[in-house]
Amino acid sequence: MCIGRKKSSAFTLVELLVALAVAAVAFTVIWQTFAAVTKAWRRGGDVVDQVRHGDFVIDQLVSALRSAAYFPLRPERYGFWLDDRGTRDQISWVTSGTAFIPPDSPLAQGLHRIMVSIEPNDDGVDAFTVRAFPHLAEEIEKNKVDAWPLSTRIKGLDVRIWNPEDKRWDDDWEDTNKIPGLVEITLLMEPLSKYDPPMKLARLVQIPLGPATTSTTPVATGRPGVEGSPDEARAAARRQREEQQRRQQAGGAERQRTTITGGR
Repeated sequence: MCIGRKKSSAFTLVELLVALAVAAVAFTVIWQTFAAVTKAWRRGGDVVDQVRHGDFVIDQLVSALRSAAYFPLRPERYGFWLDDRGTRDQISWVTSGTAFIPPDSPLAQGLHRIMVSIEPNDDGVDAFTVRAFPHLAEEIEKNKVDAWPLSTRIKGLDVRIWNPEDKRWDDDWEDTNKIPGLVEITLLMEPLSKYDPPMKLARLVQIPLGPATTSTTPVATGRPGVEGSPDEARAAARRQREEQQRRQQAGGAERQRTTITGGR
């Protein structure tokens, strides 16, 4: 009597190999997806951090520019200077603000000339660098003044001046005894990776003392013998803020009237 064989329920070697191959492919896909998401998340965090850092520096730069001071009695001491160097421009102006100035600096309490450039620090790494000088100094020798390398993440500075007569942006500024009305500031940030282009942060800055329509500076009169004093600088800054507030209020009222008229 012949007894039939029972069928085996075990996996064959081919089935095991196929199962392992499928599992390996699935694991590879899952790992690559996880790695891509993680990389994108880290890169997004780096971009946000880079933008915040650049925004902080450019906000300080804008504050210093909007605090520009000018007295027509000695325009050669208060003019805006621009040395066009491609993406490594150097700019200088007199300001009453405290942006970039250490609190213990003797220049923090009054007018001073500030100079901003991109140059190597002590380690040879390019950095956003600031210097400050007495605003009435007869000669400005940058090599004799301590440099403050503020950020090695900023690798470039590009400055353009609005030319209202020709209605274009210029890379140079020859009116060194005046203050421009509208300035475009572009910071070039360090690339996030080796082959990435530099990240750019741009800002348009309207200097209140230099209207964009004329690129000239209105007369800021002062009492004889106290030109450029801290009291005069504070008074000029206060008048400047009040005038700017009046312009904003007038602009808001005009926009409101325009809206009402349009609704009719």
